[in-house]
Amino acid sequence: MDPIRNLISGTDPLTTDRSAIPDAEAVLRLIVTDRGETADKLPPNVRSIADTRRQRVMRVAGLLTIAAAAVTAGVLVTANLGSLKGAPVPANTVVTSSPTATASASPSAIASATPTSSTSNEPVAPPVVPWKTFTDATGQATFDLPENWYPVESTTMIGGRPYNSVSVRNAGGKQLATMALHYDLTAGRCAASKPFTTLDAVNLDIPQKADKVQEFSASKGAPLGPSRFTFTVVEGTKVYGSLGLSEAHQKDGTPACSYWNTIVAPDGVPVTSFGDVLDLEADGAGAPLVFDTIAEAREYMQTQEYQDMKRMMVSLSLKPSNVVTSTPFSSTRAKVQFSLPTGWTAADVPAGTADFPATGVQVSDETGKKVASLYYGAGGGLGGACGPSEHYPVTELDTAASNLVANQWAVTAGVRFSYRVLDQRAAGKGLSYEVGLVDKSSGAPTATCPNLMYAVVNGAPKGSLSFADRSTQAPGAPVFATIEDAMAYMGTPEYRKLKEMITSFKVTE
Repeated sequence: MDPIRNLISGTDPLTTDRSAIPDAEAVLRLIVTDRGETADKLPPNVRSIADTRRQRVMRVAGLLTIAAAAVTAGVLVTANLGSLKGAPVPANTVVTSSPTATASASPSAIASATPTSSTSNEPVAPPVVPWKTFTDATGQATFDLPENWYPVESTTMIGGRPYNSVSVRNAGGKQLATMALHYDLTAGRCAASKPFTTLDAVNLDIPQKADKVQEFSASKGAPLGPSRFTFTVVEGTKVYGSLGLSEAHQKDGTPACSYWNTIVAPDGVPVTSFGDVLDLEADGAGAPLVFDTIAEAREYMQTQEYQDMKRMMVSLSLKPSNVVTSTPFSSTRAKVQFSLPTGWTAADVPAGTADFPATGVQVSDETGKKVASLYYGAGGGLGGACGPSEHYPVTELDTAASNLVANQWAVTAGVRFSYRVLDQRAAGKGLSYEVGLVDKSSGAPTATCPNLMYAVVNGAPKGSLSFADRSTQAPGAPVFATIEDAMAYMGTPEYRKLKEMITSFKVTE
């Protein structure tokens, strides 16, 4: 029970034994006017021990009675004014109670509720939740968070470098914020521009890449200041808000499509975002915080959740990672380059024919097993046919962008990384699969047969290109028994290394 309510219930005149509480006026009168003497007839200026004890008891009783009367008065005032209310909560936000959160009450009410004695029945204030320090799996990001909050990580390797996304959740499992190290970022839709207002800001002690600050300032048409924590809102049918780290320093009221919670990181660290959402859009779509008024938004700043979020984000520190998972591999013959996982080997191998000249690279794992191959050169076209009853469903379980999209021909061809399975269980043949580069033609998820399931890209400078665990489904290719097995493969070291290597592939000519 609330401490104030406990104290009030203990002094309620309707529930307390009134005979046990001395009359305030009578006690005060005795304290002031009592001049009784003992039978010893001590001198007037000397008190007896009994007299001294009696007056001390009366004074204590009087003070207790005054305190009880004050509390009782508080009960009556509270009954007339209504129940005490805490700080307003955003309309679409569930704020879980925190052990350190306190109710919002007037100073007089708090003062009158101070306990005057200590008994076993009085509530004990909950302990303050301790904080802990978290460093992500890549070693690049460190920040503090409450002990009862927890992070959920999703790491990946691209081009031999680690990237990560960390979801921060409270004790109830609600996601409060995400800290992410980005390989790349693309702008989303642009709603009609509206003015944004920053209600709170704290500069961070995080150094930034000078060249990137200059580059981004030029692209945005506004200078970027130091990274800082901000609480920013935009007004529409409601007041929409977001908490995060930002590099933007535009004046309040500056119209924009969105407000991004991203910062320019130090040298050797990817672009970093840390906030309750990646960007706050001008129309409030997907806003994590919604208020009825600006005043409510400002009151939210007094809540424990806000204070904890702010402290957590301000504590962020960044440094380059010392994680090494791959080394660059270059083929001068094939004019290509990719990240080779540590322990794997790659070598140029013969490929093509006199009629179809090409170059090739074979990749083997730590045991010497062939895990991927490259074919790059002239191609004779893709042929083959499916029998009337050989059309099996194709499911793409994973896809990702490729480094090749830096080339216009790859963008035109729709090149991407893909992991697909061909479901032949109806024919008793399990699920065959491919992990590699595809284009919008070869990667179309249409029903087909093994003869026509390719991991091939067309339109490359030298002709056709295949970089995959296998370009076609040859007899004896491995299969999975169930779709669960196929999905579990994505969690294996082999798959993660294949994905990192294949997505990092680029043409160097």
